[in-house]
Amino acid sequence: MAMKSWKPVALGILAALGVAMASGLAGNGSAASPAFPTPEPSGEAVTGSAFLVGPGLLVTNAHVVLRCRAEGRPVRVAGLAGPWRVLAEESTTDLSLLSGPPSNEAFLPLSTAQRLPRDMPVMALGYPALTLRPGQLEATPGRIRRAALTVHDPEGGRAVSFVMTDRQGQEVEARWEDGVRYFGTDRADRLRWRLEIDVATGGGSSGGPVVDAAGNVVGVVYAGGRGSTAAVPLSDLRDLLARAGVAPLLRTPAGMAAPDWAAVRARAAQAVRRISC
Repeated sequence: MAMKSWKPVALGILAALGVAMASGLAGNGSAASPAFPTPEPSGEAVTGSAFLVGPGLLVTNAHVVLRCRAEGRPVRVAGLAGPWRVLAEESTTDLSLLSGPPSNEAFLPLSTAQRLPRDMPVMALGYPALTLRPGQLEATPGRIRRAALTVHDPEGGRAVSFVMTDRQGQEVEARWEDGVRYFGTDRADRLRWRLEIDVATGGGSSGGPVVDAAGNVVGVVYAGGRGSTAAVPLSDLRDLLARAGVAPLLRTPAGMAAPDWAAVRARAAQAVRRISC
């Protein structure tokens, strides 16, 4: 089994608050802990990304909101009036649902897919802070590599996943039982499925959506490695919204359809926001 470690892609996240770092695996068996440069002082403790799933309802990463609270600063959403409060939050899945004043802004539908195939085309959207175009939305297409079993290590500021291979060195799909066996029963309560996609995202992209070729949300960005991004899967997002009593707009999945990424980006951009505190 090969393993890889990841770090979150929200700026300013401390190891003590890294309850949801990233998932995903590399097949070459090399470990990696990518460094994220310190941003220039801007008066902001944290920058991240979020997306609307309904009027006045924003999804982002819990580790972004947790840091804002730790700094005693309110969450601000670019282009939308506040105040914003936490309606639902789960540190184990690294998701937060924020509630603010309802508006006429567009919001994103969720895919009804029960399973996402490997190599399915997707696009990750967010507001990386360290870029040639600060404050500008970045939308990067790629493909799903795999679903990975991950255990968070908040104290170490990372998460570790693994890849299973057969005797010939070919990758095989891991089962939940394999994850428990690999990490041990004492860490099973922190074991989670995560998506790995071959998209590069930078600091500040945490909380941005991953969408399919029809513009439906299929995951939430929460960490990055070398040339890869890890995302919270759709099932965790659905569960969070259901427990909060929110019924999102649902759409038929795009599957392996050839995407018109320019059109997808244009539609999704209306619902994706930069958040800060």
